[in-house]
Amino acid sequence: MQATFRLIRAFLIFSLLATGALIVGCDSGGSSMDGGDNGDGSGGNGTTLSAPSGLSGSAGDGTVDLGWDAVSAEDLGGYNVYRSTSSISDISGKSPLNESLLPGTSYTDDGVENGTTYYYVVSAVDTSGNESGSSSEVTASPSDMTAPAAPSGFSGSAGDGTVDLGWDGVSAEDLGGYNVYRSTSSISDISGRSPLNESLLSGTSYTDDGVENGTTYYYVVSAVDTSGNESDPSSEVTASPSGSGGGGSANNLIAFSSEDTGGDAEIYTVRPDGSNLRQVTNSATGISPTWSPDGSRIAFTADGGGDDANDPIATIRPDGSDLSPVTDPADVEDGRIADVAPEWSPSGDRIAFSRDPDTTARDTTEPRIYTVDPDGSDLRQVAEDKAIGFNPTWSPDGSRIAFSTPADPSVIFTIRPDGSDLRQVTDRSDIDGNSGDLAPAWSPDGSRIAFQSDRDGGSSFDIYTVDPDGSDLKQVTTAGDRDDRVDDISPAWSPDGSRIVFGSNRDGSAVPDIYTIRPDGSELERITNNDRLDFGPAWSPSQ
Repeated sequence: MQATFRLIRAFLIFSLLATGALIVGCDSGGSSMDGGDNGDGSGGNGTTLSAPSGLSGSAGDGTVDLGWDAVSAEDLGGYNVYRSTSSISDISGKSPLNESLLPGTSYTDDGVENGTTYYYVVSAVDTSGNESGSSSEVTASPSDMTAPAAPSGFSGSAGDGTVDLGWDGVSAEDLGGYNVYRSTSSISDISGRSPLNESLLSGTSYTDDGVENGTTYYYVVSAVDTSGNESDPSSEVTASPSGSGGGGSANNLIAFSSEDTGGDAEIYTVRPDGSNLRQVTNSATGISPTWSPDGSRIAFTADGGGDDANDPIATIRPDGSDLSPVTDPADVEDGRIADVAPEWSPSGDRIAFSRDPDTTARDTTEPRIYTVDPDGSDLRQVAEDKAIGFNPTWSPDGSRIAFSTPADPSVIFTIRPDGSDLRQVTDRSDIDGNSGDLAPAWSPDGSRIAFQSDRDGGSSFDIYTVDPDGSDLKQVTTAGDRDDRVDDISPAWSPDGSRIVFGSNRDGSAVPDIYTIRPDGSELERITNNDRLDFGPAWSPSQ
């Protein structure tokens, strides 16, 4: 039997060897018993790993968080993550985001930009460097989710049927504007509430004229960025309007231009005591403000959009809302045009301003006086051959316009709005001085015209007043008597005519601030004090 068994065993082994079904005794130069493809796609050093499944992505603010299911393999080395701004069909030749294999099943990509859509896949890699195919693809679009800081310095002042609000500007490159909220009870949360303003406020002040006297109102303000993220509310203020006074939306405010060191000017308002300084415009150019007779709007010269662009007249509410264009200098065929020094008529139905239609130079020698309706219609030139000048100002009854001529030196004339009855007010024929009599401003009672002049023979400007017929000339300020160069410029009257507001660098400042003084030269008061160039003040009308 044993001999027979050995014979059968030898035959079977020979048969297996002959058919190649049995492989024996190989060293490293041949095949191995534990090498090769096991047929299940998961074993051995030469096998292919399964691609990760369950890939998901979550976009944040400047980040994308990725996660996936772990791959089950004893020789798993880690994972690679791939990103593109277009669909990823093949990862061969691509470099992963990670510098070394990821041991875990999550990854945060913080090298993305908000507003861009990104495509991601992930792969598995074993310890021998073999990489699986890519996972299914996911997309993610990170976006700005960070709200600005809440405004600070919030304050409120109640008037007769109005509440004036103001706050400090929020410093944020992507600031979109502000929202104001009101309630008759304390405001603990603004979510779900509607702001008072229909559109975002560009300035840092707001006048609420939808209130009732005798009611206490609660207010907060928030900041909103250009992505719509809204800050927490500011600290709360309360205000109780009453008929006993305290100031309306524009009652007892001084508007003026304020220019920074970069040459960008904005319109601000401030109370005559220097309090409640608020920025109105946010356009990088806002000069020569003038109030409407009812105090509801401010007209000014706006930025035309560049060094070669035309600068139009625009109007805006004192709270910085409802910016509206008035003139369109682009209608002029030749040259760069600036419509400057607007002045609202006493009736409120016309705005006078200076324009030169014939030259490319802003500091032209032939500016013309125009008038226009506040909505921009019915543009008229005041006497083509007579009203060559700038800085127009209306008489209180609207019957005449005073202006400065561009002659060297300048003098002041008055004329009727229809271009008739031109009259000279000041005379420089026997007076030294390089510039002349400039920036006239008619007093509220019509009896005097204030202006700036270097008529004392010095190099500085002082403030003067004169009767409209040229008589009774009086010097108000004496900045020109100093040894250093000091200018008192751009006078304007208070609504009751008891004070004159003007710009000056008289206190040793390199740039002018806003001052007020009585017409007899007494009681000089400084209103602003900063490192900006403050000029061109205009006092709001009485309400």
